[in-house]
Amino acid sequence: MVIHEYAGIVTELPDRECPHCGKIMDAWLAPPETGWGVILICNNNNCPHYLNSEGDILHKRDDSHLGCRYAENPDNGFKPVNVLAVCPH
Repeated sequence: MVIHEYAGIVTELPDRECPHCGKIMDAWLAPPETGWGVILICNNNNCPHYLNSEGDILHKRDDSHLGCRYAENPDNGFKPVNVLAVCPH
């Protein structure tokens, strides 16, 4: 069970593994402008999804090291989403 507490609000979510690396995902409070609440995100810097995502973003500058972390939104049945992140180079 993943427990996330912010501003006195406690959210309990089931343990979910990243399908790409098998690590348990962490609870993360998404920015309010996203419309998401607490999501589960893979913070494994060695996750193949994260490491191989740098080339998946269209129309970004060549010198930009943006990629995506795998995440799931519990509010929509744990459907997967990509969260923009800085990738190692």
